[in-house]
Amino acid sequence: MSIPMMLFAASVSVSAFQGYHGDRPPRHGTSPLPHQRISRTNTRWNSPLNLSSTDRDLSKATTSFLTSIETLLEAGNVDDAVFELRNQEKEGTDVAPSSYHAIIEACCAGGGGGSEKKRYKQQKGNAKGKNGRDRIELAVELLQSMNPSTPHAYEIVISGYGRRGRWSDANNLLQQMEDITYSKSSSKDGIDATSVHDCGPSLNVYQTVLTALAQGGQYDKVMSLLTKMRRRQVRPNVYTYNSLLNICAKDRTPRWKEALSLLSQCQREPGINPDLVTYTTAMRACAQARKSNKAMEIFRVINDMGMELDVYCYTTAMDACAKDRNWKTALKLLEDMTVKGVAPNEFTYSVAITACGNGGQWAKALELLDTMRSTNMRINAITYNSAISALAKAARSESRQQRRFDYNKDDETDHAQNSDILWRRALDLIECMEKEGVKRDVFTYSAAISTCGAAGRWQETVNLINTMKSDGGRDTKPNRVSYTSAISEFGVLELSVETRCFVPNVVHYLDLQLPVGTAGNGMLHTSSSMK
Repeated sequence: MSIPMMLFAASVSVSAFQGYHGDRPPRHGTSPLPHQRISRTNTRWNSPLNLSSTDRDLSKATTSFLTSIETLLEAGNVDDAVFELRNQEKEGTDVAPSSYHAIIEACCAGGGGGSEKKRYKQQKGNAKGKNGRDRIELAVELLQSMNPSTPHAYEIVISGYGRRGRWSDANNLLQQMEDITYSKSSSKDGIDATSVHDCGPSLNVYQTVLTALAQGGQYDKVMSLLTKMRRRQVRPNVYTYNSLLNICAKDRTPRWKEALSLLSQCQREPGINPDLVTYTTAMRACAQARKSNKAMEIFRVINDMGMELDVYCYTTAMDACAKDRNWKTALKLLEDMTVKGVAPNEFTYSVAITACGNGGQWAKALELLDTMRSTNMRINAITYNSAISALAKAARSESRQQRRFDYNKDDETDHAQNSDILWRRALDLIECMEKEGVKRDVFTYSAAISTCGAAGRWQETVNLINTMKSDGGRDTKPNRVSYTSAISEFGVLELSVETRCFVPNVVHYLDLQLPVGTAGNGMLHTSSSMK
């Protein structure tokens, strides 16, 4: 929202907290908040958080002040805007809440990524003052100087804390907001605090704090806050749970237990029916933790419920199986979705190919790739990389089997022939990518290098490294992963005498299983071409 529109919206938002539960759409997820506009007769107008009714009709002086604030903020002069507002306060002039809102919004800008980054692009640089201090602290000072403070101002600051990952500050400010509302309201006229929940923090505010707590890994506090919300008669909705489950699924730390606990609460929550997004996101959290059995339990539950499963649900279940090396179940799911008329996409096939690769089924992985070609489906770099990685894992397995064969002559498998097939197929896939205009990256080459190295094809390995350099792109520039793939599989090392060379460390010499400074059975080259 542009600053002029923000000022206008704030200036007319007299009912900001009367109907706040339904006036603002959710920022995440797909489930909208229920529309709950509170009537005038049901609102406690003596609540310290309600706006003054005189803010509806802005005087000419107020309009002029808003215009000057707008001009300063558009130019990025937040400090000057604060100075003007402070002067108005010193002169005893009533300052409209909309003016506070605009400046507090500018002070809280930044701190996020993705859509939030785009949202605050106009206010880039406003998050910090000239002294390097985060202006959100100034926003808190402005919030405290408002008389009275408005719910919208609280939400702006709480959201700013949330974007910065300052979950403790966001939670403390929420508690302060609750104390102002519930403590004073419950002490008047003998009215219980829960009867005035319409004047307290909105569902949107609670969701902002819940998100900040979950992103900070404070799941105990998440559960406590959900309990408090029910006591305050602020009911979470399916969007609330979907957002929290999404954080569990994206967390690098396995959060499958927390995800299952949230799913269980969502199922028991009165008036809430978990949707397909809820179940799929819980499955993603299980897949992230390599708990394919838990993910498949959820899948079977929603299948038995008669829900119409989509491609994302199937792909998530297959991904859980792929991570847990359960390739048979993954292929069964692929077959099942085809029978039920759910068309797999390139990501589905990529996951299926990965599952086959992790299970050592490289031939089935290539069959899936051929199926994609026969149906004129677009094959992206991720899918190709999955197939080449399947070949690399198979080549390493054949190499280990070949070494065992040296001691076990009863093994009649021709491991050398199998390895010969694997490295040739890997190079064929790289050639197909070039013909189809699919961009190759460092993962593509590293997997192919690993395949050739495991098959003992040192010349092809060096050629691939040279090809990476000749491509000239940042995505194909050889790195430690590429060189280590070559070294660990075959012991091919090419060093540069230039200062910008790749410098091997002790790990690479250990991969070679050679004393530092020796060539051993590998090919140790010194070249100035490797830059």
